[in-house]
Amino acid sequence: MLSIPVVAAAAGLLQAAAATDVFAHFMVQNSYAYDVDQWKTDMKSAQQMGIDGFALNWIPPDCQAGLSWMPDRIGDAYTAAEQMGFSLMQSFDMSYSSCYLYWNQTYMADEISKYSGSSAAYRWNSNMLVSTYGGDQVDEYGNEFFQGLKDNMKSYNPISLAPALTQYSLGAWDNPSSSASSLMSDYPSIDGYLNWQAWPLDSDRNMTITADEAFSSAIKSNGRSGPYIMAVSPWQYKDLNDGNPLDAWVAYSDMLIAKRFESLTGDNAFQPDIIELLTWNDFCESHYLRDLPSQDDTSATDYSELGEMGNYVWGMNHAPWRIIAKYYIHWMKTGSPPAITMDQVIFWHRVHPKDALCAGGSSTGIRNANYPDDAVFAWALVKDKSTISMSIGSNQYWTFDADGSGPAMGMVPFPTDVSYDGCTPEVSIMRNGQTIETGKSSKAVSSYCEYQNFNPVVNLVGSGINSGL
Repeated sequence: MLSIPVVAAAAGLLQAAAATDVFAHFMVQNSYAYDVDQWKTDMKSAQQMGIDGFALNWIPPDCQAGLSWMPDRIGDAYTAAEQMGFSLMQSFDMSYSSCYLYWNQTYMADEISKYSGSSAAYRWNSNMLVSTYGGDQVDEYGNEFFQGLKDNMKSYNPISLAPALTQYSLGAWDNPSSSASSLMSDYPSIDGYLNWQAWPLDSDRNMTITADEAFSSAIKSNGRSGPYIMAVSPWQYKDLNDGNPLDAWVAYSDMLIAKRFESLTGDNAFQPDIIELLTWNDFCESHYLRDLPSQDDTSATDYSELGEMGNYVWGMNHAPWRIIAKYYIHWMKTGSPPAITMDQVIFWHRVHPKDALCAGGSSTGIRNANYPDDAVFAWALVKDKSTISMSIGSNQYWTFDADGSGPAMGMVPFPTDVSYDGCTPEVSIMRNGQTIETGKSSKAVSSYCEYQNFNPVVNLVGSGINSGL
């Protein structure tokens, strides 16, 4: 059978890297049912994979009706984080172009200052670190708004500001140096930057760190105090089925999670000041790392009503991706890959071929739907020399080799004869002529789909999500 090349690095060739703090982007809008204990549960899961804190994304409570509860949830988050030794930073969502009431500097300053004495408040150069999503494409914001916020707080709670200004991140896909230079000249108010573009932009080529290097260099060469925040994400897909083509797209993400993390480890590793994982719980865009929330138990403290997006989220577990992140985060923080003490294979796949005719989904079509490969992808960590076998339908026993020196990756394509009833991927770890571990996916791949879905399901063969490596 076809053998897939190993993607691994010998530990002896690796150079030590400086420690970098890791945050996960947390959508406060998905925390309506949370209490302090639920926040602690999420924080514990995050800590187990090496995450140091959450960046709390929230929109103005009066921007839309029914969001007045969000400041209380943020208060609960700080209470929990103080008990857990966890960090938090405010990440103001400034992307909404229609609001009943936009962010204003006084309210933001009050909300930031409210937690200035908290042990959970994350600081950069002794200042509270503040980030955003957006702020460059809505008329109510911009450089003067940011400067006014900083000036207002300078005398009593100074902040370091590292926003995500999306038009510059988008522009950096093709013109990184030009976009970084424009950012510095257009926004003299900012101290650092969060480069939000963690996925290929309308392209089927893998991410590089060229844009990250350009933004990081621009911050330093322009005398800004930073930080440079690099975004890392496992996937990107959404289909809100609202008639807006901007709400129906997929990014080329087949092996994104491993490829992006690999740039942060090993020889010549890129060293940002902070990593921000996109995301912990943004179910809408299919890049969540958290366990799926409670669906039917309305009394559960992590209950979530996902609405239309539930069509492509429910049942699509992503938790095993945390094992991949944990491996690379440990390596990134210590400068050395962690010892591999158990056998684990994480594998993921979509649930129908990309040309399947689906009963529901966006009437506008899915932008970039041609880019993802119809395949099952696997990432293996094994403690000794092994053969990883992958099967789906008539494509049986595709193999790749792995050993204890580091991760290896492989894939098996969907068969051309995927049936209505579907076929379920199966992955095995074989060593010395014996099958050590085997497991089937929780979802079959079928030619029929009730709702078009480019969100993958992620599975694990081997030890549990919160085990060691």
